[in-house]
Amino acid sequence: MSVIPGACKSRFWIPVTADKDGSKQEPAENSPGHSFTVMSYNILCQKLIRRDLFKYASKNSLRLKPRKDRMLKELKYWDTDIMCLQEVGIEEWQQALEPQCKRSNYDSRMYQSLQKAHGVCISWKRDKFHMAEEKTLAMDRSLKVCGEVLETDNVALIVVLRFGPAGTNADDASDRDCPGIIVSSTHLFWRPTACYQRLQQQIALLTAIRSLQQKYPGYPVVSCGDYNTTPDDAGYDLLTKPRPVSLNEWQLDNLLPVYFAKEKRDEGDKQETSTGQATAQNSNNNNGPLSYASIATVGTDAESEESRAKRRRLEEEELLAEKQLEKDIKRVQTMVSTFQNDFAPMRSCYGTYADLDPSYRTDKWAGEPIYTNYTAWKGTLDYIFYTPGLGLDVREIMSLPAERLMKPGLPNETFPSDHVSVLARFDFHKP
Repeated sequence: MSVIPGACKSRFWIPVTADKDGSKQEPAENSPGHSFTVMSYNILCQKLIRRDLFKYASKNSLRLKPRKDRMLKELKYWDTDIMCLQEVGIEEWQQALEPQCKRSNYDSRMYQSLQKAHGVCISWKRDKFHMAEEKTLAMDRSLKVCGEVLETDNVALIVVLRFGPAGTNADDASDRDCPGIIVSSTHLFWRPTACYQRLQQQIALLTAIRSLQQKYPGYPVVSCGDYNTTPDDAGYDLLTKPRPVSLNEWQLDNLLPVYFAKEKRDEGDKQETSTGQATAQNSNNNNGPLSYASIATVGTDAESEESRAKRRRLEEEELLAEKQLEKDIKRVQTMVSTFQNDFAPMRSCYGTYADLDPSYRTDKWAGEPIYTNYTAWKGTLDYIFYTPGLGLDVREIMSLPAERLMKPGLPNETFPSDHVSVLARFDFHKP
């Protein structure tokens, strides 16, 4: 009997879809069905680990070899039919993860930004699926969304998977009768204040997915990843709520663009630095605010030439700021309108978790778990979204670990990443 890894011991499958009397819904009888499991997991790239970010962690929690061993054991134990991983270090992938995937009967695809030392990957059991098509998405300066060039370096990977091993179904992409699914793995821009940039990235991702939906009509979508988006963000509501979505004032304010200073790639992936706006303000500190004595003389003969010039500069800056704000509001309105008009809402597998696991009951995230990321900051960033209808139903989701096992923070000597894995079991029946 195999030993259960510590990261898996306290977790269990929770039924999601049930009748009012609590009995499990039975599969539809009008078509043959497929059942499969999916995992999304930000596994924490080793090159992003710094002692100042994880001051509470032991040395053994942060070292590569013990972390790698714990990670491999966890992935092997879950043995999901589809794995969507984020922050996959290139060396860790080549030396450890890819060889284990091959031994465990997975086919895999990985994709990274040229500007980062990590990327995303999707692996699937080769006896359950075969790949019909692959699409990579670089969310960088080569891409435009709503007429604007992206200023980020994130990526997404999308694969079209057909049920059955290669050779059992028609491999020709023109065969529309072969059932399948579209799966994506992504890791969106990390900065907490970058809601605007993440919304751009979500539109880019959904646009890429839609192009495959048009090519493979009737294929449902399972979109996994570290969205770096909390459930109270505008991006979450726009992705999951029925149209039209009514955003509150706080959400709209957070969507206003923030301009970031240039920084060395990858160094900023885990901490906030100054914004471009702040940098611009600091560069003008030599102007300084008007003193009380200067304000008292405004508009009078006693106002000095220096004070008058300073006041005019401040008035010009204020006018420019107002004009920029008007432009930014229009940019946000354009993106929100595009999102609502072009894309149908999806559902989050963990969207009712608070009702399913009483230990996580909270009004903080309106149904989502309290956290999937447990560090000095604790909150929910990781999701498995899917398209409702089209024959795809969520049957079970994996419980989250008890909080006492993760205090004071992750990673620790049980959990190898600062995130926890999220898992779902789906049933698919071709309509």
